[in-house]
Amino acid sequence: MERERPFFRAVILPSEAGWKVKDVLKRHYHFSTSLIRNVKNRGELRINSQTSYFSYEVKAWDVVEVYLAVETKVTPEFSKIEVVYEDSDVLVVNKPAGMVMHPRKRYVSGTLANYIAGHLVQKGERPSSYLVNRLDKETSGLVLAAKNPLAAVILSEEIGEMEKHYLALVHGRVHSEAGVIDLGIVDPKEGVRREVGEDGRKATTKYEVLMRYTDHTLVKAVLLSGRTHQIRVHFSSIGHPLVGDEVYGEGDEGLGRTFLHACHMAFPHPRTGTICQFDAELPVELKEYLNELHR
Repeated sequence: MERERPFFRAVILPSEAGWKVKDVLKRHYHFSTSLIRNVKNRGELRINSQTSYFSYEVKAWDVVEVYLAVETKVTPEFSKIEVVYEDSDVLVVNKPAGMVMHPRKRYVSGTLANYIAGHLVQKGERPSSYLVNRLDKETSGLVLAAKNPLAAVILSEEIGEMEKHYLALVHGRVHSEAGVIDLGIVDPKEGVRREVGEDGRKATTKYEVLMRYTDHTLVKAVLLSGRTHQIRVHFSSIGHPLVGDEVYGEGDEGLGRTFLHACHMAFPHPRTGTICQFDAELPVELKEYLNELHR
């Protein structure tokens, strides 16, 4: 655990004088009640470099600093990851297929969370990050992580404003140039396979056709909701399962993974509000698979 550097620092404006510091943080800096509670339990609030309380009534030009002791829940591991963008608040990584997001029963190491923690340790930073979006093991592409608790809170509240585009190769020829799949997804009572159903959670996927092959179609899919396996379930339900999908399709098919890649991401930056946009090209193995279809 460490408290070497504040994860938040601000100067009180004259218009905020007389407010309780917790109200300033909540109204103007997106602090949630749970985040303030965590700081009380595992951190420290300082006003002008002196330990203080969230009930303190601030004065103009007071300097507010918030520290939080961080205990990483994953073991830092050191392996090269493709960092697309990084600053003091966010980290965008291009995840390869075959890598699990978090440690779990069968995967106690070698996960993206382990490698991000290792990356941060090598930079001399806290080995803890908050993964904002998630990808299936066999899906490649862009993953966003918040590097501090405040950025995590803000990004989780703005997840609905996040743009997520995917490239998918599906079986069969999709005849419409574009469309919307608006079908609820039912979580399984056991196993991992989801189904569509009227009693499922609302899920909407927009798509457009990019290329048609003899027996396949390359589509760009845009998620308007974020359900587990959403693209895979939706295209399977309309008779166009993804190539390489072992759960909803025909399995390996010589590809060794599912043909699904998170190619574009856009989100408001948690500190500045500026829209950040990032793109990731198709991995080599997916480009080669398409080249074979061209031949």
